[in-house]
Amino acid sequence: MNRRQFAKLSLAAMSLAPFVSVTAAINNYAQRKKIANTVSIKAHETFMSTENIEMMGDEKIAMLLYPGFYAADLVNPQFIFNSMMGAKIYLISPTNDLSPVEAGGISIVPTHTQNECPDDLDILFIPGGASGTLKAMQNKQFIDFIKAKAATAKYITSVCTGSLLLGKADLLKGKKATSHWSTLGLLTGFGAIATKERVVWDGNIVTGGGVTAGIDFGLEILAKLRGQQYAEAIQLQAEYDPAPPFDSGSPEKASPLIHNIIKDMFAPLIIDMEQNINPTT
Repeated sequence: MNRRQFAKLSLAAMSLAPFVSVTAAINNYAQRKKIANTVSIKAHETFMSTENIEMMGDEKIAMLLYPGFYAADLVNPQFIFNSMMGAKIYLISPTNDLSPVEAGGISIVPTHTQNECPDDLDILFIPGGASGTLKAMQNKQFIDFIKAKAATAKYITSVCTGSLLLGKADLLKGKKATSHWSTLGLLTGFGAIATKERVVWDGNIVTGGGVTAGIDFGLEILAKLRGQQYAEAIQLQAEYDPAPPFDSGSPEKASPLIHNIIKDMFAPLIIDMEQNINPTT
């Protein structure tokens, strides 16, 4: 943010400050609501006129569903994408109808079938999962669909183990990418450069780490398309200010006991995923 932008937003904030003190002295609901509406309109106008913010757009965003994906992998970035005024989000069904798709104990209703998914996507997004992702890796039709849409997409993206599906679609060769920590090493089997970061950019490939990294991922995409201040505003709206109750959110920080237990729980799944990357007899 340059000095001019800072000054403009500071003045706007100062002009809105009297709202609380003024309305506090007014008991009439209609008068308070009228003042609130005026302040809100002014805030919108100020924000929309701020330099380097693209308030309106026409992005086409396809988020692919498949049975057994993790709902949080999809919902976290979807919340961010949905804040992009003018953007169109397509929740793509894995079947030829709009039946609800099971997503770890809840169901997500698709908005469009694969046949209705546009070709000229701005964002192609793949969520992750566990056994559901493994089955999706084995689904040739689903992988072929990813390949087809990726061919014309501006950004090809994923969160968590969704990057394994990008790898299966032969989209990560020579590319830096990340995944859930337990499957990060599997990316090398696809010719990718496994990179342990919350969000990894390599050209038009953007991958996020496990589950909660989907928020960081979404905000970075938003900043790229609409400007950093737009992303900062949505971060504040979402009150995304992480303060976890335990410092156990990565293998490096978790206790050896917890780390080893979770790693061992995933062991059978990792073996099956390896088999689908490099088949052996």
